[in-house]
Amino acid sequence: VAEAGVRGALVLKKGRHSSMDYHAGSLNKDSIFQQGETRDFLQFLRRIAYDHRQVPEHMEGGPVEVKVSIVVSNVRSVSEVTMDYSLELFYRESWRDPRLQYSPKLFKNKSYSNFLWHPDTFVPNAIASKNPRKQSITHRSLLRLDHEGNILYSRRLSLLASCSMDLTLFPFDVQLCKLGIESYGYTADKVVYKWSHGAREALKLHQISLPDFQITEAYVTSHMESYATGDYSRLYVCFVFSRAAGFCFLQLIIPSTAVVITSWVSLWMENETSFQDMISIILTITFLLFSYNEVMPRVSYLKAMDVYLGTCFCIVFCSLIKLALVKYMRQRLRIARDTSIVAGMAPLLKLATHSVGRPVSPLREYNNKQRAKASYNGGAGQFTAIQIESGKNGGPMPVPFGFSEKKRHVQFTPQFMHRFHWITQMMFFFGFVIFCLFYFLVYPNIHSQVVDKDCDRLQAEWFADLDLNRKK
Repeated sequence: VAEAGVRGALVLKKGRHSSMDYHAGSLNKDSIFQQGETRDFLQFLRRIAYDHRQVPEHMEGGPVEVKVSIVVSNVRSVSEVTMDYSLELFYRESWRDPRLQYSPKLFKNKSYSNFLWHPDTFVPNAIASKNPRKQSITHRSLLRLDHEGNILYSRRLSLLASCSMDLTLFPFDVQLCKLGIESYGYTADKVVYKWSHGAREALKLHQISLPDFQITEAYVTSHMESYATGDYSRLYVCFVFSRAAGFCFLQLIIPSTAVVITSWVSLWMENETSFQDMISIILTITFLLFSYNEVMPRVSYLKAMDVYLGTCFCIVFCSLIKLALVKYMRQRLRIARDTSIVAGMAPLLKLATHSVGRPVSPLREYNNKQRAKASYNGGAGQFTAIQIESGKNGGPMPVPFGFSEKKRHVQFTPQFMHRFHWITQMMFFFGFVIFCLFYFLVYPNIHSQVVDKDCDRLQAEWFADLDLNRKK
């Protein structure tokens, strides 16, 4: 009895230590071989001399066909500043390895991703990504093997991919972004990527909602890329994003239009602060231009929004120039009016001066009369003759303009100033209205075809169903 008790205590202690080692995660190579089905599968791989570093051989002698299908769960953002977009997807690829054919009665759970060959897939235009990690909730991966040697490998990815954009028609532009998939080390004579057909759709999109874009098309293509190391098979997922211009209308177009209308109102104001108000309006439209350029990439070409904001700035600046001209004309009109009043009062002032002067003596008055009478009757003999030079044609020499007549000045009348004010106001108003009609009728209807040989619609193999996105 004592010996049995000692043996029971030793067994319990040994079992406790083994359970503690198991929960601590101290599993070595020997312990893996001791686990039922995994041990049998690894023995099966040893028996067939399986090498996970060797590419599977196709039954007909060609390259291994890796069939790819993608389910896009979400497109988080599309940025025209950094020219990239981020998306979350479920990536699935399947291929056939004839070496792994076995009886379906041998194994039940076939998730042995660490012991089997799988293609070294990568995304050429990816900037950053989140790969599946251990103990990760959001990123997982799986590998399934059937008795015929067909392998399905799936993983969840979060990618940040680059996207070259043309912003000529911003904010009425349409952008084409692509996602490439290819093998990094295996050339096309070893591994060929193809889109899946049949039960697994090549491309599927969940319900996606973006604040400033809408997905109008999504399709897949395939190409062969040539490098210095050989030819590689590549697949492309192409997204067509159409921009929603609501944000630009609320933040740029409506405020700039209001600034233009305010500049017209300032022209009708008769107070002395209208010029200062116009300067404030100029600063406002300049602030809009700077705030807009801060959130846009530094491109060397002209965008549609630049045309609209530039036209608004020119109209406000011309309104400022017109206000200065109107003030100048009013000042000249005021000076001319004061001058005419002074000229009309000059005879009265002269008469008042003579009447207030000294009394004229009778002798002086008689001498003045005799002098006037002599100048009237025979005064011609008292003048000395002066020879006048002749001109080219024998006529008299022309007299300088300053001595023959007074200088002529432009006269600003109230009627001229009123007419100038009305004509310029109507020109600004109808010109801006015509420009707005042209801008909002022509620019949104320009359908520019984005040329990309990798995403040619005529060579598309599959178009995703976007009914869910349209319904939302």
